[in-house]
Amino acid sequence: MSRSERVVVFDVDGGVADLSAFAHFLTVGDSGGSHRQAWQRFFEHVGQAAVVEPGRDLVEAVAGLGFVVVYSTTRPVSYAGETRLWLGENGFLPGRALLCRSRGDHRAAAGVKAGHCRAVGRWLSAFVDDESETVDALRSGGVRAHSFEMLSGLRVRELRATLTAGKGATLTGRGVHRPRDHHRRGAPHRRPGTVVHGAD
Repeated sequence: MSRSERVVVFDVDGGVADLSAFAHFLTVGDSGGSHRQAWQRFFEHVGQAAVVEPGRDLVEAVAGLGFVVVYSTTRPVSYAGETRLWLGENGFLPGRALLCRSRGDHRAAAGVKAGHCRAVGRWLSAFVDDESETVDALRSGGVRAHSFEMLSGLRVRELRATLTAGKGATLTGRGVHRPRDHHRRGAPHRRPGTVVHGAD
C-alpha cells in the first residue's frame, strides 16, 4: 500500500442516511417486546432510509479531492448487504469498504467507530460524523474527526486543507488553514474486524 494513500471514513446513519421516520420502532412499551426486538424492527427498514443530500454531496467532494471513501456504521454486520444496496441505489460512491458492528459487539456507537478508525490505521485522514458527542469522543482519542455540518460549509480548497491538516493546523470558523495542500489518496488498512468490501 502506498504511503501517500489517505482514507476518509463517513458515518452512515445521520450523515448520509436518514432513518428518523422509523425511530418509533425503538420505543419499547408494555407490549413492545425486548430492546433487541425493537432494534431488529428498526433495522428492517434500512432500505427505506431517506438520503441526506448534503452528506452525499460531501462524499462526492471528498472523493473528488483524491481521498478513498470508506463507510462506517453501527448497524449489525447482518445488515451490510442491505446497506450496500441502499448506497448503490441512491447514487453513492461504492467506497473501498463498509465497516459494520461485529456480531456480539455491544459497545456504544463511539466505541464501535473508534474501532473502525483503528482498523483503517495510519491511512486514516479523517472520520466524519453527524453527532458532536461522537466527534468529541474520537478527537479525545487522537482521531481527526469532523462533523458533516462543518465540512459541508467549506469551499473545496478549505475542505482539502481541513482533511490534510496535521496537529499544527488551526481551526477557525472558516475551516482549517495550513500553509501547504497535499493531494492524497486513501485505502483502508486491513486488521481483524468486520469489514465488508465496497459493492461492485
